[in-house]
Amino acid sequence: MSHAHHRSSAYHAHPSHGDPRIKVLVRIDAVEELAKVEVRGLVTQANIRALYVVCRRVVSKLPGYELVVDLAHARVTAAAFDELQEHARQAIVSSGIDSSVTPCRLRIVEPPVILRTKEHV
Repeated sequence: MSHAHHRSSAYHAHPSHGDPRIKVLVRIDAVEELAKVEVRGLVTQANIRALYVVCRRVVSKLPGYELVVDLAHARVTAAAFDELQEHARQAIVSSGIDSSVTPCRLRIVEPPVILRTKEHV
């Protein structure tokens, strides 16, 4: 398993492939009951599912906490940003694995760059 995972990671990290890697750091503030998911890298519709998996795990471990997806150090495609904004409006987070959603208080910190390019879905 670990060998296959290593190969998979190397494959996705290669710049010629259309599925860029994102880095995620989760910070928890127990006083404010807030979990901040800091995202770095390029968020696209191809890799946004990985972000949802992390968010859903945080929500399941910290029920009632506000979830803040901080994109201040990320670049985000317009389609991915619109999707996140819609999730925040509906107060849900997707599973990233199937079509289910989890209710949560979700706030998005806007990225400095929203890429208005066409992306392949």
